[in-house]
Amino acid sequence: MTAVRIYLDTADLDEIRDAVSTGLVDGIATNPNKIARSGKPYARVLEEIRALFEGPVAFQAMGATTAQLLEHARQIHAMDPDLAVKVVANRVGLPAIRPLVEEGVRTNATLIFNPAQALMAGLAGSPFISPFVGRARMAGGDGIEPIARMRRLYDTWGLDRTCIIGASIKDVAQVIDVILAGAHAVAVPFGVFEAMMDHPLTERGVEQFAEDFDMLRNR
Repeated sequence: MTAVRIYLDTADLDEIRDAVSTGLVDGIATNPNKIARSGKPYARVLEEIRALFEGPVAFQAMGATTAQLLEHARQIHAMDPDLAVKVVANRVGLPAIRPLVEEGVRTNATLIFNPAQALMAGLAGSPFISPFVGRARMAGGDGIEPIARMRRLYDTWGLDRTCIIGASIKDVAQVIDVILAGAHAVAVPFGVFEAMMDHPLTERGVEQFAEDFDMLRNR
């Protein structure tokens, strides 16, 4: 099982630079939407990320058919064999997982919303899966309970080589709920990453400590 715990869910270089400087980021997760905002091709974005971060990075493979998806996944893998290649957990993406894994490509089955998708990805041997929490809740679903069921499924069938990454995280409470539900890792946007290190009462306490410390120094 991977030791990666916190992925930063972004392709923004300023956010990556800031977060990586804390030493608390274990991986970077991107998607086509985030890369499109940069206006740069995959290879250029990867080059810029690698200038800041040497750890695990995930890029999304795209294709209307399994064959097209396989072709794009192999292109991504050729850019950097250490990349995790994200494939959508549907009828197109799931059949691509086993052949990619057999070729040495580390896959991440993404856009997962129910335990059956997670089970199929795990049986195919995907090293990572990404169930989405925030999007499920925005559509009126739960998002957390399905992760708990995914973990129970994996434990029941001994699928211990697949890391469950809670994704589409919208706030700190969801981070904690996802971990307690059984996720091995979380992918968080920069705003949530920052919020995980802050609390209004902490800031208030710091201000009071600073005032008291100034009084001590002036004695």
